[in-house]
Amino acid sequence: MKNSLISYARRIGRYLLFLFLAFVLERTVFLLANFSAAAKSSFTEVFATYFHAFHLDLSAACYMLALPLIFLSLQLFFKKKWPERILDGYTLLVVIVLVFTALGNILLYKEWDTKLNYKIWAYLRNPMEVVRTATWLQLTVGLLAGAGLTILYFWLYRHWFARPDILALPRHRWLPFVLLIIVLPLNFVGMRGHIGGIPISQSSAYFSKNQVLNDAAVNTQWHLMKSTLRFGKSSEGNPYVFMPQADAEAIIDSLYFCEKDTCLKVLNTEHPNIVIILLESWSADLIESLGGEAGITPCFKELEKEGLLFTQVYAAGHRSQEGISSIISGFPPVPVVTITDNFEKYGKLASLAEALKARQYRTSFHFGGDLTYGNLRAYLMAMGFDHLVDEDAYPANTPHGKLSIYDEITFNHHLTELNKEKEPFFSVNFTASTHSPYDVPQRTEPLAWDVEELPYLHSAQYTDYCLGQYFAQAKQEGWYENTLFILVADHSHRTYRQWNYYDAGYQHIPMLWLGGALKEEFCGTTVDQLCSYLDLPLTLARQLDIPDTRFEWSKDILNPYSPQFAVYQTNYGIGWITPDGAFGYDANTNSFYQDTFTDEALRKKNVLRAKAFLQVLYQKYLDL
Repeated sequence: MKNSLISYARRIGRYLLFLFLAFVLERTVFLLANFSAAAKSSFTEVFATYFHAFHLDLSAACYMLALPLIFLSLQLFFKKKWPERILDGYTLLVVIVLVFTALGNILLYKEWDTKLNYKIWAYLRNPMEVVRTATWLQLTVGLLAGAGLTILYFWLYRHWFARPDILALPRHRWLPFVLLIIVLPLNFVGMRGHIGGIPISQSSAYFSKNQVLNDAAVNTQWHLMKSTLRFGKSSEGNPYVFMPQADAEAIIDSLYFCEKDTCLKVLNTEHPNIVIILLESWSADLIESLGGEAGITPCFKELEKEGLLFTQVYAAGHRSQEGISSIISGFPPVPVVTITDNFEKYGKLASLAEALKARQYRTSFHFGGDLTYGNLRAYLMAMGFDHLVDEDAYPANTPHGKLSIYDEITFNHHLTELNKEKEPFFSVNFTASTHSPYDVPQRTEPLAWDVEELPYLHSAQYTDYCLGQYFAQAKQEGWYENTLFILVADHSHRTYRQWNYYDAGYQHIPMLWLGGALKEEFCGTTVDQLCSYLDLPLTLARQLDIPDTRFEWSKDILNPYSPQFAVYQTNYGIGWITPDGAFGYDANTNSFYQDTFTDEALRKKNVLRAKAFLQVLYQKYLDL
């Protein structure tokens, strides 16, 4: 019996060791892949990542160990090999999960700037979008590496860790059940992280001001599982309740209170054509006048001379579908869920397209990629757009990158379509060339910069060139003099400035109004009001005297008395920006990513406002 128990204990220990080695290897490769960011910290702090990762690694390992404990215990009961065979099959599945989640986390991190999470399931529902977003090299390397590592890991398990064989105990058949009564509760404690109190959370791995190290310390598989479970529970109740609902709503009412309902009219006509050029992933760091380096977007700089530049605009989301729904519906991105994925919510959302259609506008949305991405087609149709154009509208031999048709072609097509439209029209043209993999034609002199983000910057150069060509042609059209163009980003992107993902600086984006419908006295001027693109639909509606637009989360940027603040989504919380300071708040861990408030009283006041905003917003989402 002694030898059987020793072999049983050794097998459990080896299985745990096998899982921990997989976690350590992934963490090491992750840190190497993000070496430039990790190297900003000392070697001691980087090494501490492994220590701070232990508890979440143990919790993840215990989740994976639950079934093996049963199969290993059964081997004490049976002399036959079928429990071992079942364990082999289960372990192969575990290895596949370990390998491909690790690769997904490493490959996507630089693009997402956050760990692999529940949102991956939305992308995998449309696998061709994933295939087209990645380069062929990434796909080939990823699949070959995944298959190779799976084979290698499983081979290592079978030859090094699936030892020793467990000897059955035919005369002590009761013992396996006793052992299960002991080991399964212990394993549950390992899953939970504690015997009493609250279960282990992601905050147990956070230890550094360097977010890359925190993300390295958080176990990928544990994080993916937990975020998926939270997404599944997102409609069951409001997880962001900080105060009585009436108190939260009173705070929001006071937050949006405007002393005077006035509006600076910047248009010279009551029924202009409206064209929104939605710039994929454009950060303010691309714009020289917004603090960026010179030479990246010279055409945009020239357009500023004939337009009204909004200097303090912030993105509310981090994904295209979040930006589009914010601009069209004026509804802020919600933590954990994506509103465009929730078909049942569409009917209760406000719509800028519908508001303009009530004024006899013809509406259209143009995109050079696939509008099934992020359920955009369904959402845009629900929002009342008359005409949707995506890659299917182009001939099969149209030149294109891996993700979409080149911007220069979609811009030309957009002008051709506008020439056919009956005025007044409202049209959105969503660019795509500044999305990875940045496989765009070279139309300008490349930047001689030694920065990691150079492919992204070159793609911005290309789209900027396309903008210059587009406006040179648009100005020749008869409808130009009655048209307001709005250039605004759908979200920001990592740049050479190396903002933290949840810093206010990361969310800073450009917005420029120009065209013949803009009064001449506003050409070449700026609006310095702190705001968000969430404020665009109400601001535009007020310019057009559209009543009762239902954009309750919007403010009028061109009313000098409008309150100045901007919000943005974090994965599990909210970002808050005011003229007095900014912070990013994670409600899961009750922690702050950034906090620039220097006045403690003001800080407390704004933390309360942010929590009220998050609470009321999520409840509004549930009530849609």
